Amino acid sequence: MTDWFTADPHFGHLTPAAARGFATAADHDAVLFQNLKGALLPGDRLFVLGDISSGIPDQEDRALRLLADVRDATGARLHLLAGNHDAVHPMHARSLAGHSRFLRTFDTVSAATTLKIEGKRAVVNHFPYDGDHTSPDRHVQWRPRDCGAPVIHGHTHSTDKVSYSKCGTLQLCVSLDAWEMRPARKDDLAVLVRQ
Repeated sequence: MTDWFTADPHFGHLTPAAARGFATAADHDAVLFQNLKGALLPGDRLFVLGDISSGIPDQEDRALRLLADVRDATGARLHLLAGNHDAVHPMHARSLAGHSRFLRTFDTVSAATTLKIEGKRAVVNHFPYDGDHTSPDRHVQWRPRDCGAPVIHGHTHSTDKVSYSKCGTLQLCVSLDAWEMRPARKDDLAVLVRQ
């Protein structure tokens, strides 16, 4: 079993697709679908760190179908750490209403979790401690508190895999933009933690 991480797939969303060099959202989605299908094996776990789509209901439904197709084709288990564009993130007033719909695709849906990497606890969240692709940082009330544990995150669409918070804490970006449109293996993140 391998643990994989990705963030910000934005299925069906032309703006990120264009920023990633695709002429259409459909072309973007097809490459992402194939990359996920090619990486995952039965029993693997894929942690999707939010923003499966733009949040527009029909795009979100399509993203859920595509991710269910990935799950069914690979036998992997999918876990969502909801982002600001996901209807199930607690920042949205009707977030609980969408949980059953998301749980048809994902084994679990939450805003955050922790796991061990290189023997240390790491926070897993859509948001980093600090940083954004805009200035100033948005959604600060939903970000994890920096207590010194590394954070595995998305949200920023950064091409840099590694950054540091204002407190000097390691931040590992698993956005597709940092990993050439492919998911990151936990072992790859462990290498970054060791450096």
